[in-house]
Amino acid sequence: MIKISIIGAGGFTGLELLRLLAHRNDVQVTSITSNEFAGKNLGEIAGDLAASPLASLNFLPHPKEPSYLPEFDLAFTATPDEASLYHIPKFLKAGKKVIDIAGAYRLKTATEFENFYGIEHTDSENLKHAVFGLPELNRKAIKEASLVANPGCYPTSVLIPFLALQPLLNQFSPVVIIDAKSGTSGAGGRKEKDSLGFSTVYENFRSYKTEKHQHMPEIRQVLNSIAEQKFKVRFTPHLLPMFRGILSTIYLTEVSNLSLESVQKVCRDFASREPFVRFLDSCNQIELKNVQHTNRVDFAVLHDVETGHFVIQSAIDNLLKGAAGQAIQNMNLMIGAEETRGLT
Repeated sequence: MIKISIIGAGGFTGLELLRLLAHRNDVQVTSITSNEFAGKNLGEIAGDLAASPLASLNFLPHPKEPSYLPEFDLAFTATPDEASLYHIPKFLKAGKKVIDIAGAYRLKTATEFENFYGIEHTDSENLKHAVFGLPELNRKAIKEASLVANPGCYPTSVLIPFLALQPLLNQFSPVVIIDAKSGTSGAGGRKEKDSLGFSTVYENFRSYKTEKHQHMPEIRQVLNSIAEQKFKVRFTPHLLPMFRGILSTIYLTEVSNLSLESVQKVCRDFASREPFVRFLDSCNQIELKNVQHTNRVDFAVLHDVETGHFVIQSAIDNLLKGAAGQAIQNMNLMIGAEETRGLT
């Protein structure tokens, strides 16, 4: 049986991981860590898990060394980036596998990471070997990886439609505009912030990090790795007055005479091969309520003939396909389990 440790288990993503793992009989969660909740058990912190098999599991402080934890084979790091950079080199040196749900290993260069995240990258050696954990793109590499960088929530919502459109990407202008809206759990990461509290977001709607969001280079990096031309990306995130879900709208300008039917066909063919991707007939069908509490991506496309734009809309649950669900999907691949196990 595969033994699991979750570093940062007390945050939004860590608790989602525990909900997904609570009734698995092929893995065993041997340790959960949180400096804030150290000494308390899971049932005290998460009432919905009080009757689960994991309820009596005690939170431990974040470990200084892997040996401070009960034995484990694979760790999830659902921590701030600095903490991931501290723990992951130690885990890998000890022969453990790691799925990092922070952003520390997503970008290919330390320079770009430091530019967009504002902190020093202290593990350039392991950065070279990290596999970007988008199963629809890197399924084979994920199976063989020791370190998987779980994608960001916004990038997941737009990169899967781009993967579907890969055969046609050279038929669009190399400038893409992305307008994305997230619930507060996506913008807030692992802990509620004052700027994301109820009194701040209720009956309110705003953009944030409009000049420089750390997910923009992640989107650009992967898009340019699958396209025959180099794209420039204008990405604007917005904060919805709700807890979970991301709806993204992508604007592409055609430079050749593409028909809506031909674009829909490549999207439909792609979705038919992917267990968690659903292509719909109309953008009017893209709703957050249809993907909340699932690991699925819904997307659709329309053709604005007057302006020459193809408009793609997608929806995901940022805590599942955008974080914990995708991390479990990656874990399944890494341990040789059915990719869809424990996910809907």
